[in-house]
Amino acid sequence: MNTYVSDAVIRRLPRYRRYLLKLKKQGITRISSKELGEIMDVTASQIRQDLNHFGGFGQQGYGYSVEDLIERLEDIMGINKSYKVGVIGCGRLGQSMINYLKQDPSYKIVALCDNRPDMIGTEIDGIKVDDKATFQKKMKTDFDILILTLPAANIEGLEEDLKDSKIKGIWNFSMTEIDVKGIHTSNVHLFDSLYSLSYYINHPE
Repeated sequence: MNTYVSDAVIRRLPRYRRYLLKLKKQGITRISSKELGEIMDVTASQIRQDLNHFGGFGQQGYGYSVEDLIERLEDIMGINKSYKVGVIGCGRLGQSMINYLKQDPSYKIVALCDNRPDMIGTEIDGIKVDDKATFQKKMKTDFDILILTLPAANIEGLEEDLKDSKIKGIWNFSMTEIDVKGIHTSNVHLFDSLYSLSYYINHPE
């Protein structure tokens, strides 16, 4: 098994799983890399190269067991575990993310934070919205992943607050990038994909 795996390969793993789950629902139990590649519009070679980073999967003449490959991918990505999640920013985007995460039982929201007086002390899905001081205490022990859905203007000082936390990962939708040593951060810029779409619209060939 290769020790180094590029970000590009890692980003493709969820897509493989998504297509395999569709195949499983259709009652398909095994599939070749060629067949999977045709469905996903990628080459069979690309699929084999990506999966070879993590060891052997398929069998020559048989292909891949759909169910086994789903389980292997979930194990590789770590989504067969349970994660406790905290959210800073309980506006429309924050509440949308809270509802979105209900689809995956691996991620359980356990703490919420907002700086607006009218939000502090209220409950969303039975979870109390904390003020900053209360939430900071919870960051030291209570959860693994932090989701940021607050405006970029409110991000100042947060990186310093995170240095002493036990958070392992940050999913950042604040429209500004942050970098905290020791914490893996996925900085999501929602407009990037929209701007890319605009490019393709204007360059159809």
